[in-house]
Amino acid sequence: MKSNLHNFLAMRRPLKLTASLLILLGLSFQAEAKILYTSQESASEIPILLADGVNEILVSRETIIPRPRRSDLNDALRGFRTQTFRVSRSVDFTLNRDGMRHILQSHHPNYWDGSQEQYQTFFDEDMDVRDIVGAIRKVVNENREILNGVTANRQCQITGTLGILNRKNYVLGIKSGRLIGQFFPKHRNYRLTNPCR
Repeated sequence: MKSNLHNFLAMRRPLKLTASLLILLGLSFQAEAKILYTSQESASEIPILLADGVNEILVSRETIIPRPRRSDLNDALRGFRTQTFRVSRSVDFTLNRDGMRHILQSHHPNYWDGSQEQYQTFFDEDMDVRDIVGAIRKVVNENREILNGVTANRQCQITGTLGILNRKNYVLGIKSGRLIGQFFPKHRNYRLTNPCR
């Protein structure tokens, strides 16, 4: 299976991919990825041919991240209660269970669902839900003045910097209803889509 995948990836002519072929290629790639992961080879340089014929890098990390079991994510969220972040007497922001689920599935290596953004980033593996809530609280506190002016129907993003030695930038996204819908480490090339002002 390994040599078949290498042969396929080495082809230069465009192919028409059917759904069945894509499924087979996905299975082959998963098997290949497991081999690479266990042999400690870098996965950051492995291209995969997508249906539109464009070579893309499937994984931007040094190792393959295995898909989590649904029970792992449910365990991580067990006991999670909606968090409120007050910035003034009349303005506060809320992080509910759905928001935290989205954050974990999109940016935590232990719960990542495989979705990819252009500038995909991940939290440190040892960060848990409590650490993420604490980091959000610090970013909110750092941006109190800006957030105090965000109306209830506004959607926007802010950035914040955490850490004393290894200072890291984070992005916090606000949805309508002053709900927190995004939180992730900021990639150096990422530009805010709609900055809060």
